Amino acid sequence: MMNETKKNEILARITDSRVTKIILILLLIGFLAAVYHMNSAKDVSVSRIDDALRSETKIKSMQKCSSRQLMQFMGLNASHYDGFLYYRSREALGVDEVLVVKARQKSDLSAVEDAVEDRIDNQIRTYEGYGPEQVSRLQNAVVTKRGNFLFYATAKDPSVYEEVFLHVI
Repeated sequence: MMNETKKNEILARITDSRVTKIILILLLIGFLAAVYHMNSAKDVSVSRIDDALRSETKIKSMQKCSSRQLMQFMGLNASHYDGFLYYRSREALGVDEVLVVKARQKSDLSAVEDAVEDRIDNQIRTYEGYGPEQVSRLQNAVVTKRGNFLFYATAKDPSVYEEVFLHVI
């Protein structure tokens, strides 16, 4: 009779252990699926993102930049990417910018991210002595990568632009 009780206890422990392992594996799979989904993006055109930003934010108050200006200010060659949109402040001392780059491959985004980081660092050095508001905006810049897209915004509230971007993709 004692042996039967011990057998039942051992079987219960094994069963509990298996159930726990199955639950943990399912949680891990769910977590990995969520992480994958967060880093992916729909294949939308840059013009669709531009339309959304123009209708849902105050981006119209900025100057839309050409591929030449993208090279001049960001050091990026537009022909290396599937598309881009780049807006800059119209003010001489303004640092507000919004950039969206759609790369051909995710691996191409590292060069874009480096260019954005260089831009932010250079702008901070430029305004450090006399532009505390500009420096604050630059320090609060938002840089986000999703799928083949990189998003960058420097503004009073850059999250407004980021939310629209994330909603579209």
